[in-house]
Formats: sequence, structure tokens, C-alpha cells
Amino acid sequence: MLPPLRALVAFETVARVGSIGAAARELHVTQAAVSQQLKSLEQFLNCALFERSQRGVTLTLAAQQYLPIVTGSLRHLKLQTQILFGEQQSDVLRIKVNHSIGHNWLIPKLSDFATRFPFIRLDLTLIDWPSREPCIDTDVEITNGFVESENTRAERLFQEHWLMVCSPAFKLNNQEALSNQNLSSLPAIQVKGYEESWMQWLCHNQYPASLPNIQLEISNSLHGLEAVKHGVGVMLVRSLVAKQLLLDGKIVLALDGSMPSESGHFLITSNQRSAKVNFFCDWLHHQSIEA
Repeated sequence: MLPPLRALVAFETVARVGSIGAAARELHVTQAAVSQQLKSLEQFLNCALFERSQRGVTLTLAAQQYLPIVTGSLRHLKLQTQILFGEQQSDVLRIKVNHSIGHNWLIPKLSDFATRFPFIRLDLTLIDWPSREPCIDTDVEITNGFVESENTRAERLFQEHWLMVCSPAFKLNNQEALSNQNLSSLPAIQVKGYEESWMQWLCHNQYPASLPNIQLEISNSLHGLEAVKHGVGVMLVRSLVAKQLLLDGKIVLALDGSMPSESGHFLITSNQRSAKVNFFCDWLHHQSIEA
């Protein structure tokens, strides 16, 4: 036979919050009801779970061993129920994010958000281009550029800079051309849709107008950087997307220099923000300050 579910919930809550009174308030029942559930569980198991004193309750050794089993089982039951039968939409934050910034910047930080806001479940979709009608079927969008709408607001998240990068092996194999700033003999990777050009970057950094040969056009910088790592060619990329790969030594600067980006990544939300959106936006701004 299985122990009664309500008794298990009472046990987990008391163990987590540390007192019967606090557990009663969380469960919206009386202290007597919680005590009765604990008593019924102890009778079912034929084992004491708590040592009671004027200071409150402490877990027995048997309870300490049993608690992880109960906690894990209740969490699994809740998750599977949500998956199968749906969940309260108020608890789900739907986000659309550009592939590159999502993979290289946002996703590595989401464990911090989960720790701070465990009551919000994220529904994340990766996209290449901004929505034509932003925030129609989502709560938050983080995209490279944005489509203006009277029903939404957009906030620029970062001031990024354009860098010219390549793989370490590519730089070693093309030292002469790079040293002579002769890019016309080099293959290049071009990300579709970027407004800033190779000529702008070269002129800004006072290099000769020697344009590389576009060897590969690709839909986003995430996959472009994969091509860079495999030595396909040089590539212009925004600093935030390339930052970790540069720190890890997986890519290097092909030539020194940078150029401020006129375009950038934007946070788009509806004009009227819900509490969960405000939580996320405040957290996101804090993360962008540290970027």
C-alpha cells in the first residue's frame, strides 16, 4: 500500500519550512490538520518522523533518509501532471530569442534565473529573425533588431562591437596575408542580414580596402562561428557572441581592432507587463550590465 498523499505533502512541507505553524500557513490549513497528517503518516510507517519540543520539530534519522525520496517523488508527480494535463499559463514565461545570443549568452545564465525564480517555468524558442508581429504568441523576445509595433516596447540590451575572428590554425596558416593586411586572398564567412559591412570595418580601423572573398553565407552567427572554428575563413562577429569562444581560445582575432555596432540585440515586451515578465526583465538587465 502507498502512504496517503496529503500526509506526504504535509511531511515534505514541515521538513522544508521547519515548523508545523509555517507549514499550515503555506498549505492554508490549521496546525491541527497538519499535526494529524503527520501522525497518520507515522502510524502508517510505524516510525517516528519528528522529535517535538518547545522549539519546534526536528527530523529523526529515518525522516532524513525518507525526505529525499518523498521530495523527488512529489516533484516528479507535479512535473508529469503539468506536462500531460497542462499548467497555469501564469506560471509559464514564453521567450523567443535569437539563436546566437541564446546559445552563447542567455542559456548559460538560466540556472541563476531558475534559482532566483523557481516558481516560473521557461518556455524557450530559438529563432533567426525578429517576429513580424512581436509578442503575439510570446511574453518576451530577444532579437537582433526588431519590428516596431504600437503594442510593444523595445529596449536595447548591450553596446556591442564588431570583431574580425578566425580559428587559431587559420591564423597560423595565413600569417603572411594577415600581417600584410591583404585580405583579398582570404576566404570569409558572411552572416545574412547584417547591416554593417566589411568595408566599414576596414575603414573604421584604417586598414587597406582589401576585401576578403565570401566563401560561405550562413543564416546566423552561431553557425557561422562553428564554421570559423573549423577553419573555413575569417568572419565579422559581434563581441558579445564571440566573447566566451575568445576566452576559451577556440577562436582568435584575425586582425586587431573593433567597430561599435549600430545595430544590436533588443528586449521586446508588451506595453503592459505581467509580474513574471517584470521579474525576467529586471533579472535580464542585471545580467546585461555585467556582460
